[in-house]
Amino acid sequence: MDPYSLPHGAKGIESEDFAIEAGRDKIVFVPKSAGVGAHYTLQAGSNSGVIDLHETHPDRDRRRTLFAMRRDDLPTLFGNMAAMVPELLDLLRPLRLGWLKHSNIGIARGVDPVSNADIAALTSKRKRRLTLDPQLWEQNIEVPEYLEEVYGFPDGNFSLFHRGRPIGIGFKTTDAQGRVRLFWIKRRDLLRFGNAWEEKIGNALARLAIPAERYVDYPFLRN
Repeated sequence: MDPYSLPHGAKGIESEDFAIEAGRDKIVFVPKSAGVGAHYTLQAGSNSGVIDLHETHPDRDRRRTLFAMRRDDLPTLFGNMAAMVPELLDLLRPLRLGWLKHSNIGIARGVDPVSNADIAALTSKRKRRLTLDPQLWEQNIEVPEYLEEVYGFPDGNFSLFHRGRPIGIGFKTTDAQGRVRLFWIKRRDLLRFGNAWEEKIGNALARLAIPAERYVDYPFLRN
């Protein structure tokens, strides 16, 4: 399976609240809230050289540009994000089963599906979009009777719980010699990391954004 494609050959994702569909050069987000009547498009700008996010009201024949930047500025953006991966890896802690037992922490697999295989197991395709089946999701959750059963998990992520409350994300990896290694990230550390990088990326995008007064230089960025 192509790692960049969705399971079941779907072209998008749908829930009760929104739908997302990917096109050749764009991603469209459609909220289902009553009275919204608009959809949002992220255009990759392969031909124009400009990445833009715009809001469209089909019933009003109106488009409003919310953000735009030149594709040539992507290396600068990625440079500003270079420290993200090392900082995320610094959050990883070794995970020991003895500590889990002593701290009365349980584990479960399938609560936070990430891999194509996990997502495929709890979704179906409807009108080209993936839809979540709550019953399949519940059936896909695996809570081992013994912590040692984690070694039988497929490589990937699982969840850590203390008294029914999620406290972190665990990871199982197997090296070339067949040795299993377990790691985990605290949920609160991950949230702190996400909040910090949301601000950093937001500031970087603001610096690289094409000012609204320059939209006249790009006729397709009409408001």
